[in-house]
Amino acid sequence: MKVSVFKCLCVLLLFFSNVLVAQKNITSRVVDIKTNKPVSDVSVEVIGTTKGIYTNEEGVFVLEGLSSKTKIKLSKISYESLILDLSEVETSIYISPKVSVLDEVLLRSFSSSQLRNTIPDQIYYTQKDIEKLPYILGEKDVIKLIQYTPGVQQAAEGQSGLLVRGGNGSMNLTVLDHIYLHNTAHLGGLFSAINSDFVSSLEFSKAGFDAVYGGRLASITDIKTLKKPDSTSFSGSLGLLSAKLTGNIKLNEKHSVLLSGRRTYLEALKPFFEADNSILGKDKNYFLHDFLAKHGVKLSKKSQLETTFYTTKDEFRDQTDDRNRALEWGNTLIGTTFQYQYNSNLRSHTTLFKSDYRFSFSDDEFPFDYEANSAFDVLGAQHYFTLQKSKYVLKTGIAYNRNTILPKRVRASIDNSPVEILNQETYKFQDLSVFSDLEFAFSRALKAKAGLRVSTYITAANNLIDEDTYTALEPRLSLKYQFSEHQAFKLSYQRLEQFIHQATIGTLNLPADFFVISTAAVAPQKSNQFSMGYVYETNDLQFNSAVYYKNVQNYTEFENGSVNNLFSNNIYDDILIGEFSSYGLELSLKKKINKLTAQASVTLSKTVAKFDEINQGNYFPATFDRPINLNGIAHYKLNNRIELSALFLYTSGQNYTRPKDIRIVSQRPILNFEPKNASRFPDYHRLDLSCTYAFKPRGKWRSKLNLTLYNVYNNKNPFQISFFTFGDTGDAFISITEERDNLFPFLPTVNWSFSF
Repeated sequence: MKVSVFKCLCVLLLFFSNVLVAQKNITSRVVDIKTNKPVSDVSVEVIGTTKGIYTNEEGVFVLEGLSSKTKIKLSKISYESLILDLSEVETSIYISPKVSVLDEVLLRSFSSSQLRNTIPDQIYYTQKDIEKLPYILGEKDVIKLIQYTPGVQQAAEGQSGLLVRGGNGSMNLTVLDHIYLHNTAHLGGLFSAINSDFVSSLEFSKAGFDAVYGGRLASITDIKTLKKPDSTSFSGSLGLLSAKLTGNIKLNEKHSVLLSGRRTYLEALKPFFEADNSILGKDKNYFLHDFLAKHGVKLSKKSQLETTFYTTKDEFRDQTDDRNRALEWGNTLIGTTFQYQYNSNLRSHTTLFKSDYRFSFSDDEFPFDYEANSAFDVLGAQHYFTLQKSKYVLKTGIAYNRNTILPKRVRASIDNSPVEILNQETYKFQDLSVFSDLEFAFSRALKAKAGLRVSTYITAANNLIDEDTYTALEPRLSLKYQFSEHQAFKLSYQRLEQFIHQATIGTLNLPADFFVISTAAVAPQKSNQFSMGYVYETNDLQFNSAVYYKNVQNYTEFENGSVNNLFSNNIYDDILIGEFSSYGLELSLKKKINKLTAQASVTLSKTVAKFDEINQGNYFPATFDRPINLNGIAHYKLNNRIELSALFLYTSGQNYTRPKDIRIVSQRPILNFEPKNASRFPDYHRLDLSCTYAFKPRGKWRSKLNLTLYNVYNNKNPFQISFFTFGDTGDAFISITEERDNLFPFLPTVNWSFSF
């Protein structure tokens, strides 16, 4: 009797365990990986059964009573089908648009797949990719995601800007929710140029740009902020160097608000580094803050309106060794985007925006005391349609911008006597563009994307330039031949024009750049770029390679790249016009082995410039020539609580022109320089280590504690070079000595992040 009862209990336990295993419920949201928008009417089929459902208007579906061994299939016309095990289903499922009808694709371990993109060298990151980044002093930098890819480098120690395939910072276009963002650099490269907590997706291209983008030669970075949530959520962090808080608030079924703010307080650590010549040293101070506010409203089933406001501000003070240097810079932008879905295939976007940038710089660099200000303002409008069919995708539209640029407004004195600096002119121009892109397939293996942008620039007259009109024709073409399930070969060509020019003070790794517009004497910059690449990709391995050649005509630089250029009455008098060529080999490898994810990239490149007035008209290393660039990231998930990360960076130093001495001629100081770009900053390299501990979840509350060791072996990477003089204005000859300031030393920090 006892045996039979025991057997009955075993049978009952087995039965109920099977029932419990079977009764699994899932709720998820289907999202377009390109637009980060929810996708409605997606068929969600439980394979091997008759059970299925369609996603609602918010892309959400619910399935109940599923076995742990269940597989589901997601499908919709114009999207690639996707098959997932139940264990792979997460809160959001990303599906990809397709150009032609293809076989079902395998789920990849990495979202930034190059195999499925027609455009070479185009990268798409989601919020998940950002979350997997290693911490850098408590921050996860979305711009760093780009810098860890081949062909892209940090501008210099002291900046978060990008150098892409030999181009300078002005050749990169960044848009935030379709709004132009002029400056993405915070001092030091430590802090995210964009607060990653409010970022939903990032798309980066260095070849084969979409025709919707124009006016820049080197790269496009398109950042989208978080959309309306299913429920209100908050996230933030509190660390030794900075604090931030983001709230994505669902007000009701129609309205939502996204709020995000951040501030640093480096001054709190200054007492520990008073003897150091880094940014944390005595008599130096730096802070930044930024704030974003966004309102979204669903006007109808087919339309919605989003308004974004974003502002940033940086301040730096340096009063060491009788120096009195001060810098301030920041962006303020606001824009509204209206989206309308005509049907499942056709939609439109209309954006109106205003973007303002301000920069000021003051110093008492012998023999001058001076203050310089500059500004870059854009008022713009854009409208385009996207038609998405099973065999092609067409995007066409129009854009208009009204631009106002103040290159410099300088006040200066010598021995308290004012220096007369004339012609502090403001430059205005308008540009009108029409554009169209067509992505299609010749066959299953061969796909193409062709685009054309036609722009007209109209300048307004001032005391230095006349009214004029310029027209730019910018074709681009990309081809992909996928000759196996795991391999593809890509080609691209693009011809681009840029109407603005950047002139840089080369001895300062600070945003001390000045912008001028094209004239009859300074023609628009023109770039031709060829790129060829090979991609190999499996479920847990990515290998990408590319070779490229780029030539830029009408490239401009300051004659000396020095503070001398601030005091010219006409900034155009100091600008030299030439060309540069850049070519290189780019390799990247990403591998996932159980709990370890590792990636590495190598760039070998050469960038040379040529000006008739420099080096006897021969080629010389360009300012942003960085022959070697290496980086590696390793991320190891020890268990559900502990994650370990390591980051290593190495890049060649930036070229600069060193002043040799000062001659006093007729009581006017004249700086003499060595040959152009004959000096180079020391190579930049550093190692960071971090450990993150996740506390046990309590309901919806999640929190983590991170320890980061920044610059572990305390390498002194310089971020600015200062020159000191011996003598006074009564001497005929004044010698110059050089001193290099480093930025951040070895620095451990702790950061607590949370979400609920």
